[in-house]
Amino acid sequence: MSDEHDILIKNASIVDGTGSPAYKGAIAIKGERIVAVSEEGDLKEDAKTVINAKGLTVTPGFIDVHNHGDLSILYYSKADGFVRQGITTFVGGHCGDSPGPFGEYIGLPWVLRDLYHDVRPRMNRNEWLIPRDLINPRHKELYGWEIDWNTMEEFFEKVEAKGLSPNYVPLVGHGDIRSLVMGTDYKRPAKKKEIREMKKHVEQAMLDGCRGISVGRTYDPGSYAEFDEILACAKVAAKYGGVYHSHCFSSGSRNPRKPWEVQPNRVDGLLEVIEVGRKAKMSVQISHLGNKYSVTPGDNKIMTMAAIRATLKIIDDAREEGIGINFDVIPHHLSGGIHTSPYLIRSFAPWLRITGSMEQFVKALKMEDFREEVKEKIKTRQRTAMPSRPDDRIIAVCKDEQFIGKTVAQVAEELKVDPLDAQMEILMADPETKVRRKDRDDWAQLEYYKHPQGMIGVDTFATDETRESRHMPKSLPNENSFGGFPRYLRRAVRETNTLSWEEAIRKITSLPARKHKLTDRGVLRAGAYADIVVLNPETVTNKGNPIEPRQYPEGIEHVIINGTIVVKNSKHTGALPGKILYRE
Repeated sequence: MSDEHDILIKNASIVDGTGSPAYKGAIAIKGERIVAVSEEGDLKEDAKTVINAKGLTVTPGFIDVHNHGDLSILYYSKADGFVRQGITTFVGGHCGDSPGPFGEYIGLPWVLRDLYHDVRPRMNRNEWLIPRDLINPRHKELYGWEIDWNTMEEFFEKVEAKGLSPNYVPLVGHGDIRSLVMGTDYKRPAKKKEIREMKKHVEQAMLDGCRGISVGRTYDPGSYAEFDEILACAKVAAKYGGVYHSHCFSSGSRNPRKPWEVQPNRVDGLLEVIEVGRKAKMSVQISHLGNKYSVTPGDNKIMTMAAIRATLKIIDDAREEGIGINFDVIPHHLSGGIHTSPYLIRSFAPWLRITGSMEQFVKALKMEDFREEVKEKIKTRQRTAMPSRPDDRIIAVCKDEQFIGKTVAQVAEELKVDPLDAQMEILMADPETKVRRKDRDDWAQLEYYKHPQGMIGVDTFATDETRESRHMPKSLPNENSFGGFPRYLRRAVRETNTLSWEEAIRKITSLPARKHKLTDRGVLRAGAYADIVVLNPETVTNKGNPIEPRQYPEGIEHVIINGTIVVKNSKHTGALPGKILYRE
């Protein structure tokens, strides 16, 4: 006689994702779906696999609402960093950057940054676009295959042929569509004819199965687009029930800002998103919401709280008007971003690339005119990234122990030199010096967690513990790539009681599922897909740190995706049961 169920989870504390109170019970799984949930825990132990969840909490799989896993899923199909922290579904294609549609040029400067440097070395940051024919020979040499797709549908076919562990909810990036239409001539407003062409590509992407469109208003090429272009593309996605995701135009272009250029009003970026929702009549999502009002000095808690309330009031007012607006927050408030580098020398990346090695750069620093040239370029902002504030980074690793535990500002004061000279002195003592950010209270982030319309997005790639850049300065995946969601649960629930377990789980399960119309996802009930996390509420936590972020979390015991165990006893099983969750 065959087993009645494939998997039975018994003796569980069940948090079902809806926000309802937790209860003791059992869950039975057959095939891809949950077939029974019993509050009494009286389901028969007639199953191929039985998971005794005594002392553990069982929740729906976590849905990461802002994620760049689509850009790297062909390179990391198992997505170890995601699934081992409980992410069973990710929404990809953010910041205007999706893996297509592509033409002669491709725009994947983040995940393929090493390849960009291989075939087109640059002193400063990589260009957004690179010719496909230029990068494919080197790409095939390294990976054995070429970037040969054009449409999103063709990309989806490639992903499905290779397989993936988590589920993937696709968005199409406005940036890639803009680049496809305008090529390298994107640093200008689009013509009406070009906007018409963009609309066709948005429509095709929606027909291919995308669930919305994203814009990156601080990145190339989206920072050059005018509102009419953004709205026209959004309206096409809206026609198919799509969601509009926006990395707001709140900080201005990420390109180097000239001394006379004024940073835009951050509130205007938020208001632009709301206006898109209003005029396109579509649901909108704010990426990485933070204070839209400046507070100086920034450590004034009363003023910061006022800025938080004023920012959230804009969200509340829009919802009261009838606009379906939500937002997401990066769980690690000090290390947002897709990758990180602990090396102090990163501040001098352009000159490091010219000199060719850390040792040669340090030798060059002994030339007084070289030092002055570097300082002048930095002080007049004639480069793409600036050194961190001298009081913001603490020296964590250095051969010269007199510097360890001090900020650059403290070293500068002790040596009686300019902070830039202090950094150079530290690097001459040890070019491999590593730094970390000063610890800060995350109380302000917890205030955003409290809002009922807030969600969580780790803003990172699918990756594993082997990932490290080949070119200097070395970069690593961000801490959130491995432990963002466990950190959120640790801080929001166990350590601060900011949220109940039921509310914290709702924000990362049923809320994003409903936002993106993911039928039978994000909840634990009979008939729903068996995307499930079994966690230890007393131990769940992130383990990575700024010096070594590539550490898997603690307390995520088992992860089931579409009825298949992908993580067992905190280890990846190698299973690839994930699906592309096409627009329904």
